[in-house]
Amino acid sequence: MRSANGGRFGQLAAVIAATLISAALGLGASAPTRAQVPDLNKLKAKKAPGNAPVQIPGRGAVKVPGAVGPGAPGRPGFAVRPGIGPSGIAVPNGRTPQGLPNGARINPATPNTRSSLPGSAPGLNTTTPGSGASGARLNADAAGANGFNGKGLSHGLNAKGGPAGLNAKTGTANPNAKGPASGPAAAGANLPNAKSANAGPANARFGNLRPGGQAGAVGPGSRGFTNRDPRMRAVNAATPQLRQIQRATHRTELFAARRLIPVRPLPGERNFTGVPPLDETRFVSTEMVCQLGPEMTPQRIEELARQHNLTIIATQRSALTGSTLVHFRIEGNRPTRDVVRAMETAQIVAQPNYVYVLNQDDASAAEPAAADAKSGESDQYVANKLRLAEAHKIVTGKGILIAVIDSQVDGSHPELANAVAETFDAVGQADKPHSHGTGMAGAIVSRARLMGIAPDAKALAVHAFSTGTQQSPQATTRHIIAGLEWAMSKGARIINMSFAGPYDPMLALAMKKAAEKGAILIAAVGNAGPKSPPLYPAADQHVIGVTATDESDKLYKGANRGVQVALAAPGVDVMVAAPAEAYQLTTGTSVAAAHVSGVVALMLEKHPEVDAQLVLEVLTASATRIGANKRNEELGWGLIDPLAALAELEARLADTKVAGNVPPAAASAAPSPLRAPAMAPAAAAAKPALPRPGIYVPKQ
Repeated sequence: MRSANGGRFGQLAAVIAATLISAALGLGASAPTRAQVPDLNKLKAKKAPGNAPVQIPGRGAVKVPGAVGPGAPGRPGFAVRPGIGPSGIAVPNGRTPQGLPNGARINPATPNTRSSLPGSAPGLNTTTPGSGASGARLNADAAGANGFNGKGLSHGLNAKGGPAGLNAKTGTANPNAKGPASGPAAAGANLPNAKSANAGPANARFGNLRPGGQAGAVGPGSRGFTNRDPRMRAVNAATPQLRQIQRATHRTELFAARRLIPVRPLPGERNFTGVPPLDETRFVSTEMVCQLGPEMTPQRIEELARQHNLTIIATQRSALTGSTLVHFRIEGNRPTRDVVRAMETAQIVAQPNYVYVLNQDDASAAEPAAADAKSGESDQYVANKLRLAEAHKIVTGKGILIAVIDSQVDGSHPELANAVAETFDAVGQADKPHSHGTGMAGAIVSRARLMGIAPDAKALAVHAFSTGTQQSPQATTRHIIAGLEWAMSKGARIINMSFAGPYDPMLALAMKKAAEKGAILIAAVGNAGPKSPPLYPAADQHVIGVTATDESDKLYKGANRGVQVALAAPGVDVMVAAPAEAYQLTTGTSVAAAHVSGVVALMLEKHPEVDAQLVLEVLTASATRIGANKRNEELGWGLIDPLAALAELEARLADTKVAGNVPPAAASAAPSPLRAPAMAPAAAAAKPALPRPGIYVPKQ
């Protein structure tokens, strides 16, 4: 019995012992060794890694919780190979990033972008970092207010952040950034690849100064401000090659528009007649002008006058046409048309003595307000609209002669002090200084209380319009041609003609010859209203016709319309000089034409070798189109822009060197509409001094 019980007890003890041994062995296998005991501090550090604050120091490396620091072995599974990141993702810049937190991603869609954080790994696409309290990630695509987000919403060193965002280039506060408000950014942080925030509002256009600049800055809210959007120009491409194509297209459109201007036979050409139309009455009914050959002697002229019962008023030798102009008075109360026909029967070129009037509404006396010391603005809104202060930092028209064929100019006005080079009296009688001539000259070369378009240019004052017995100054064919001849003899490059009238064959011939000699002719389209037929000389194919706009860039209601309108310029309530040291507000296309003449003077100072055709192309290609992105018969190619014209002129020279002209093979393959049409009269007559931009044909 005892042995049996002892045997059972031994078996039970063996089972218990085996169980204990098994348990002991199991515990021994799962218990940590001394080297495997975890560090409580490390365990605490690993707790809630997403809630750890991210510190963005002004300098040094970016410290991210959980990151592998420089010099430490990489994380398990991270293959350190050049240009390859985790999971086989290519690293931008071909570098392996270090210091990436767990879960950080690299955006492969934006290669070759540098890290925006000083000391961070090269190749991270973190263009504009932000900072948050938790969840820090170097992810260029992540959205949200926290983390190193490329779009940088809400907080941190973000160029697009709130009003106190950091300037990406200077580290200064950016008052113009968009987005929610944010606190002050870390001082001195350098974000070399962030977008600049010091260029003003995001919707700022070409040439607009940002608000809050220095006194006198031109920007939204300033009087006369015009939004100069480059997209509203005919030539605005980013590359020289594309600009060349735009210029070729614009040239074709320009020539097509100029072809619509009526062309009539000139004196000496086939089918010419000087007999005026039946509905034309704008001439002196008792006078006539004849164009005689250079071989005509004074004795022969007197004999001709006796044969046709005429009285010689004046005789003038024309250096432009090489002929002799004789001004006759018609005796016997005969109709002018009948006498002109009789002269043509005798093979003598004859026409009436046409009458022209000045393009100006009634001017009102005014006193220019003193400039506001705070805003820098004055009553002369034209200076703001055309950004003359900026343009005059480049050129001022120095040394350029501008002939002003107009009424008597008051050269003693303070605005015109030392600005009138010479004067010429085409009328032949004394006259008082007139408001129109003084105002047009002042609009171009004012240099005292007002700012002229080209203050350092010189005016050649031509007294061609006289009041006489009528209230409004008038000029005739003979007076205007005499003034044009004198201006060309003095070397004038620009002829300003702020007047309008009928078609005049002899004046048209004189202007053609002047254009061939390098003169740039600019005229007002007229103030006869939208239903008026084209007025001359603006409707001539060799002249740049100018219309007027107001302070808000709206068309002057009294301006003529038509294909002859090439450009628009400020011409409503413009402050200009007036006789007797006074000032006036003037309205009309006259002063608009004077403004364009001043802009051409700025261009000629920069490049004196340009010709009339190139000037027309540059002015129309750089003008700001108002209301529509194409030419129209109200505003032409748009509002004149001196700065854009100067930039376009420089770019044409540079782009021609970059793009080059079209090779012969490429030129033959290029479509014909892109070539300069041979039928353009102005282009055929003028030989350009500058190289013409070629047509860029991409290589296949």
